[in-house]
Amino acid sequence: MQKYLLLLLPALIYGEDFFSLLKLADNNLLLQAKSQEVTAKEALYKAAKAKDYPTLDAKLSAIYLKDTPTASFQLPFPGIPQHIQMGKKPNYSGEIALTYPLFTGFAISSLIDKAKLDAAKAHLEKADAKRRLYMQIATLYGALYSVKGAITANQHAKEATETSWKKANGFFKAGLLAPSDLENIRAKKYEISAALQELKSQKRGLLRLLSYLTDTKITQIAQLPHVSLPSREMLMESALHAREDIAALHKALEMDKQDLKLAKSARYPSLALIGALKSQGDTLRLNGDGFSNPNKSYIGAAVEYKLFDGFATKAQIEAAKAKKMGRLLYLRDYERKVETTLESEMDTLEALLEQKEAKEAQYKAQESYYRLTKGRFANHLAGADELSRAIAARATAQAQYQAIEAKIFEQKCKILLESSLKTFTKGMGV
Repeated sequence: MQKYLLLLLPALIYGEDFFSLLKLADNNLLLQAKSQEVTAKEALYKAAKAKDYPTLDAKLSAIYLKDTPTASFQLPFPGIPQHIQMGKKPNYSGEIALTYPLFTGFAISSLIDKAKLDAAKAHLEKADAKRRLYMQIATLYGALYSVKGAITANQHAKEATETSWKKANGFFKAGLLAPSDLENIRAKKYEISAALQELKSQKRGLLRLLSYLTDTKITQIAQLPHVSLPSREMLMESALHAREDIAALHKALEMDKQDLKLAKSARYPSLALIGALKSQGDTLRLNGDGFSNPNKSYIGAAVEYKLFDGFATKAQIEAAKAKKMGRLLYLRDYERKVETTLESEMDTLEALLEQKEAKEAQYKAQESYYRLTKGRFANHLAGADELSRAIAARATAQAQYQAIEAKIFEQKCKILLESSLKTFTKGMGV
């Protein structure tokens, strides 16, 4: 079989190998967009954590009253002023206030936990985007390998047809071959040339798609790498417990639980400590206005409890419960779908492996038949039509054998990626 492999793999040792393409996947613009989303979610998590700390605010206000503040008295004694000045028109105040939420009914802790889960979910969604991108690259790589095999097979067929046409032309000039047989070989040569042009067009299209996915100009690919698969049990275990999209759904379910906790927090009172260093006066020196003390500093506590909110809290709790249950049911259905898909993909691989044995035997047979027919044609024991059919059959068998190898590679990559990105990188040795 080694001599057949040498025919099947010409010029494939040059170009971008599969592992290099996986590294270039980081250039993908959609994947870079996911990275920015991860950065944003991590920043939002930091912002949420800040809610658990006290806040310190500085405030400076200036007010100019239209009238001078006065107090009016109704006294029965004549000659005593009825209006007394109580302040001045300009009023300035400066304040540095501290607020610390001691208890918010678990609202702040729920918001922080939800933001943390959202950041973790963003990381998983990025990993899942990479998993799906790898699947696209593997599919394109296999398709390119298959098309290159078909191009190589048709090039061999074209070379064999040209050699046969030269020999047939010699027979024709010697009067040993009918004109129709010579034209038949010529027609087969043009047919193969047309097929080559179509295959080369397909190859260019696939290379453009691969270049788009990697954001890098790809002009050639190398050989198919070896892919090893773990047991069915390990693949299924990884798919249900380590696959990135399922893990992201679990994070979303945990976020729904925090939403429910947040909705319930409205039923609890909130408690906060407040305090401030505050001064006031009739100038920016804040040293008083001659009527009241300049120091207005204070410390205290605030308790708030909603006695009635029109049943809004009850409705929000019911909505959070329904959302959580819906997510749970969706997750269960999604897991069953993944399990079913993975089982089907592994069954498909088994069928492809059996087909490979048949294609290998078929290629061996067509190669032997072509050599036999070529020798018979040289000895005038076979016609040009039979030789053309032998050349075409060998090219078809050669292309089909390489195509089945590409399909097996694609299927193995798909199974690993259906299991999880971690399983894929381990199976590929990345």
